[in-house]
Amino acid sequence: MLEWNGDELALDISLLEQVRAARIGFSDRVCAASQSTDDKHLAQLRSEPTYLMAEFLYSMKVFGINTAEDIERFADLHNDYVVSLTRDPAKLQRLGLSQDRALASMFTADTKPRLIQNWAEKAGAIDQSNLGRFLVAVMSSETCRKTLIDFETAGFMQRKRSPYGTMVVWSTGTIEEIFGEMLRDLRLSLQQLKIL
Repeated sequence: MLEWNGDELALDISLLEQVRAARIGFSDRVCAASQSTDDKHLAQLRSEPTYLMAEFLYSMKVFGINTAEDIERFADLHNDYVVSLTRDPAKLQRLGLSQDRALASMFTADTKPRLIQNWAEKAGAIDQSNLGRFLVAVMSSETCRKTLIDFETAGFMQRKRSPYGTMVVWSTGTIEEIFGEMLRDLRLSLQQLKIL
């Protein structure tokens, strides 16, 4: 049961203010780092998909997904997660996913070798559709595609068509740096407020 006393509420509000300030600061840093200053593009960079993509790319870096073997293990973990989702209809519904969409995000005998090959040829390089598979729980494949185009325009991502006609993308490292700075600043400010 939530305690509605003044001291606890003051700490809760302080936390909320710090989290909100961190998110605004993240968007400000992203826009300041963008190579494009077009207002429409900057508005897109302030959207939720930008934050979610940055969080994902940062997490991959932090968890040390560097080699082809790492990305293969990560794909296997993703497949295990999708299988667990298909066994939990209530969770699928909470995530706004259909069973078919969840299953379509799995890495198969056709898609997994391409994922591993792209990564082996250039660490961090991933087929755009495979990145969409990893992000199925937080955005549609079309939102993923549009976000990657925004990232390319901003200079956060490079995109190149492969000989197979797929779009291969890789991060320049800027967005992960910005996300990491936001987290570090948030943690330090919470420690100063003695919330953490």
